[in-house]
Amino acid sequence: MAASAEFDPPDLDVRLRPGGDDLVLDVVGDLDQDTGPLLHATVARALTGPAIPGELVMDLSRLRFCDSGGLNALIRAHRNAREAGTELHLLNPTAPVAFLLRRTGVARVLRVSPDPAATTSEADAPYG
Repeated sequence: MAASAEFDPPDLDVRLRPGGDDLVLDVVGDLDQDTGPLLHATVARALTGPAIPGELVMDLSRLRFCDSGGLNALIRAHRNAREAGTELHLLNPTAPVAFLLRRTGVARVLRVSPDPAATTSEADAPYG
């Protein structure tokens, strides 16, 4: 008997990629209470390196789904980045994720940009 998609565990892939002085994480898949710990562990490992990154950048352009557990993971990453002496920057969220960030007010707390060239003030305008 084949497993139903309803019972498949959510998947999340978080990969580090070069980003100059910044630490860039590509976040792909579903971010929720089940996958939030994976994001947290990846962020914790990334921030314990020998050099403090200019920013911790999360590219969310391939994040399909995010719920309250995922929001909690993003807020936790924000706190961890600050404790490490850097800032979290959410980049290119998909439309559903951008909507959730705006609707919950998280976009007013975290830096969110629609594209890599956006400045801080430009980044806040479409999401805040």
